[in-house]
Amino acid sequence: MKIVTGSLLGMLAIMPVHALSDYRCTGKNLCEIQEYKKASSIDEAFAEGKVEGNIRLAYINQDNHAIGAADTYGTAIGGQLKYETARFKNLSLAATAFVSQKISDLSGDKDKGELNGDFFGADGNSFAYFGEAYVDYGYQNFDLRIGRQKLDTPLNDRDDIRLLPNTFEAIMAGYGGIRDTVVVAGYINRWAGYDSGDDISKFKDMPGGVDADGNAIKGVFLAGVMNESIENVELQAWYYDFDKTAGVLYTEVMYGAEYKSALAVEAGLQYANYSEKSASAIEGDVYGGLLALGYEGVNLGAAFNVVNAAEGKSMILGYGGGPYFTSMEEWTIDGMNDGEAYVFGIELDFSKILLDGLSLAYAYGKFNGNTQTTADSSKVEEHDLILAYAFAENADLEVSYADVQDKEHSGVNDIGYDRILARFNYYF
Repeated sequence: MKIVTGSLLGMLAIMPVHALSDYRCTGKNLCEIQEYKKASSIDEAFAEGKVEGNIRLAYINQDNHAIGAADTYGTAIGGQLKYETARFKNLSLAATAFVSQKISDLSGDKDKGELNGDFFGADGNSFAYFGEAYVDYGYQNFDLRIGRQKLDTPLNDRDDIRLLPNTFEAIMAGYGGIRDTVVVAGYINRWAGYDSGDDISKFKDMPGGVDADGNAIKGVFLAGVMNESIENVELQAWYYDFDKTAGVLYTEVMYGAEYKSALAVEAGLQYANYSEKSASAIEGDVYGGLLALGYEGVNLGAAFNVVNAAEGKSMILGYGGGPYFTSMEEWTIDGMNDGEAYVFGIELDFSKILLDGLSLAYAYGKFNGNTQTTADSSKVEEHDLILAYAFAENADLEVSYADVQDKEHSGVNDIGYDRILARFNYYF
């Protein structure tokens, strides 16, 4: 299904649709080498392999609202360098080096609490590691991939919102031999990346932690089916078994069409059910919907989510950015016990009237609810402003400003902040 409403909802993260054509990555840059060249020998497979990658220069500055809290900033240059062999006997190998190089003169002092660590390792320094390293087997409509890899499923995704994306150690199988349908199943063991914890470059167990007996909580089984047999409609259903944590059922239906009047319409509904395991306190239901309209370079979008959970229970996004329609640049419904969230956005595409590749988007979000217990209420509002400029086919610049306002607390307990993030991307 073609997404017809431009980049508004993708930019503001209020429509994380997962493409049928490739459950591993919704965006094609650096996700998959789409056309495998067949080789007649191992030597030829390596000789005919492909190299691709990106270079990213990123700067972040966060002004914390809490009294006495230090403001933080950081700058890094890094990216990805991927090599993938041609196919020999339906097999290919790939590895991707992930690099983050700190620019100290443009970063805060860690000892003074001024360093923003979003681009760096646990010690606040540069790092390099293999974010991907896998063997891939593909025959007709079946594909099997084993090793470190990128994934984009509703509750496990790359969430590429800083310098490098999340990646996962996993066994993933997909079958697309049924008309208009893709079936996926897999097991995920560990992950690394911005969302994985303090030490970004280290692969960690999923879901992570230990149970009451001190045993590691480890492993996620998942299965999903995606179907687009109905014109302009995409359906998907997934089940996740998070070891000793929760079982999660996620379903989604999306409709998108562009009419002769040039009006583009997109609408969606989502539902998730969390079933608690081993006293994890993760249990509840999430409902959501969205509507987006686009006409002549102007796109409008609105979305909501409602969380229902008993006192002391809550839900999680999963491992990545999550699938929920109201996820913004910074704030989400992650950890919400009971409440609702609303997001409204507008995007202006200036390609035809001002400068090709230039767009400006604004979004407002309101999050009201409780976190873990009904005694701990939370009221947060967020304003996002995003400027994007694709000035070449393989290069772009994006600058985002997020203002998170804590409407419930003030002084030293204020969790609000202003955050500026700028990223230059070059793909090769």
